[in-house]
Amino acid sequence: MKAVISATGIISPQRTHDATGFPDQVETFGVNRLSCIEPDYRNLINPVLLRRMPRILKMGLASSQLCINRSGNVQPDAIIVGTGLGCLVNLEQFLKEMLNSNEHITSVLPFIHSTHNAVASQVAMMLKNHNYNMTYCHRGFSFESALQDALMHISEEQAENVLVGGIDEGTDDFMQLYSYLDYWKPSVDALGLLEHKTSGTIAGEGSAFFMLSGKSGGPTDAVLSGVSTFVTPVLEPVDRIEAEIAWFLHENGVQKEDLDLVILGMNGDYPLDATYRHLMQSFFTAETGYAVFKPLCGEYYTASAFALWLASVIINRQMVPGPVCIAPVTGKSINNILIYNHLRNVEHSLMLVTASDDGGNR
Repeated sequence: MKAVISATGIISPQRTHDATGFPDQVETFGVNRLSCIEPDYRNLINPVLLRRMPRILKMGLASSQLCINRSGNVQPDAIIVGTGLGCLVNLEQFLKEMLNSNEHITSVLPFIHSTHNAVASQVAMMLKNHNYNMTYCHRGFSFESALQDALMHISEEQAENVLVGGIDEGTDDFMQLYSYLDYWKPSVDALGLLEHKTSGTIAGEGSAFFMLSGKSGGPTDAVLSGVSTFVTPVLEPVDRIEAEIAWFLHENGVQKEDLDLVILGMNGDYPLDATYRHLMQSFFTAETGYAVFKPLCGEYYTASAFALWLASVIINRQMVPGPVCIAPVTGKSINNILIYNHLRNVEHSLMLVTASDDGGNR
């Protein structure tokens, strides 16, 4: 199963919303929680609706509208969203209102905006779209589950164009609760995140949408050629992970020697990043280039959506931006990119992004 990534729209802690490629300037942070740099929503969403719209819906509707605009205003045959936390801030607001008002609802809006499928449904209403609409909330697999559903729709010819999104909003309560489990580092320089050989990482957030199409792509289009997920116990030998990656590549007609670039989900948690370091040293070939993405967007359940956007930009521009590159690609075109990400070394995901067949030999 494969699909062309014909358009993207992304809001992230970098200035990605107003750039068609990688931003010219990378934002640096000295904190342990990265927040999105948001656009002027009035240019993308009806200003009348903005006043009562929660932040996560603004981010979701704006990034999806950016994607729609860049696709040439294609009306999708399906809208599929992945989210790990859903509209958690609005859910908290709704529950507090119920508690403070003796279980009386004074306004229906907090309830409507509190459900996990609020973003997908609001996108559909914005587009006046009555087609297939689904939301996946599978922790670290949320975005990958949405992609797999989209690829199946395209493969079975139930849809030609599918709008797929991954979105999560950072919250104060989430930060506090997971700080008890030592998830977070103290405030650090985000770009130097991997230099701190300590436990913990930095939190992030983002909203990324992709128009996946069953049509042949143009010469600079990226192709999502495969998605896979698997679960391992925390202490599982790395041999199992190597076997899963080898199987995934074989199933998609690629050998590890064919990989030009591997984008890794290293997040600065030194003990848990050991898996990535082992694969770089002992599994992938010496000619393979490497890049990372979480120093730019932080760690969150659907961070792999940022990685997919990054891979599509790299395929399109045929260059790996300096801020994300940890081992350069030299002397060859970038036609095959593997994205490998894991959450706490338990939930693992793989995505294969390739150059369009219509692109010829670059």
